Parts: sequence; C-alpha cells; structure tokens
Amino acid sequence: MRLISLLTASALGLGTLGLPAAAATYTEEQTATLRALDKITGRSTDFEINVGEPVIYGSLKIGLEACFQTPPEEPPESAAFLQIETANAVRMQSMTVPRLASDVEGDERSERSDDETQTLFSGWMFASTPGLNALEHPVYDVWVIRCTERSPVSLSSPEEPAE
Repeated sequence: MRLISLLTASALGLGTLGLPAAAATYTEEQTATLRALDKITGRSTDFEINVGEPVIYGSLKIGLEACFQTPPEEPPESAAFLQIETANAVRMQSMTVPRLASDVEGDERSERSDDETQTLFSGWMFASTPGLNALEHPVYDVWVIRCTERSPVSLSSPEEPAE
C-alpha cells in the first residue's frame, strides 16, 4: 500500500518525499467551453458542448464524455475527457459554426456513407496546460477553456420592481 502511495505522489510531481498526495477537489459539470482554432483562416471559435452530445466543427466530430472543475476557493483547473474523430464529407457542411452531430446526421439520411471515422484524439485535456495532451491535427487546434453547469434559461422577462 505504501508503494502505491509513493507511485501516486511521484506521478503528481511530489517526488519521493514520502508525503501523501494532496487530492484536489473536483466537481463534475455537464457543459464545457471549448476553443477551436482553424489554422488556415486564423479564426478561433468558442463554443459550449454538453456531455453526451457530440458537435461537428469543420471536419471534426467532438464528443465530451466527462468534465470536472475545481471549486472557486482552489486554484482554477478544468479537466475534460474528449473524443475527437474525423467527420465524413457529408457532415462538413458548416465549417465555421459548430453544430450538434445529431442535427447534421439527420440531414444525411439518404446520403449515408459507410466510411469509417478515424479517432484523432481520445483523452483528458486540461485548461491550465493545453499543450500537455493536445490534439495533433494539421488544420485544427481544440482546447478546453472551462467546465460549467448548464445555465438555466429564463423564458420570462425580468419583472419591473414595484413602486
């Protein structure tokens, strides 16, 4: 058991001090804000993605599996588990605005192809160190900005204060 503690401390950068690793407190969130950069045009786009709802951006299909955020009283850190695949040619109708994959795949019913998608990235990305585990793609860069809760939508307008 002591060996596991030392290996964990070593992996966290604590070396062999023999100190127990301080566990960071993370809260699981349902939405992540990602930034995508098109290296050809130089245009960056920020967009929100929900857990379990893949988004098509350019020739990429981006899926969020999990997203964790540290509480405000701790140093800021967001960690997201992303799966990024290639999108087939039918899906690439919109190159600048991210769209839900379910919307795009619904449009291609009659033109469905049997092309296999290629997994470009599957792993954890961290907001504080985007270069640590990055997507390697010749046209696009994608990185995590933050994890948040879904913001409630208010359908009613704010009421006027009573005088």
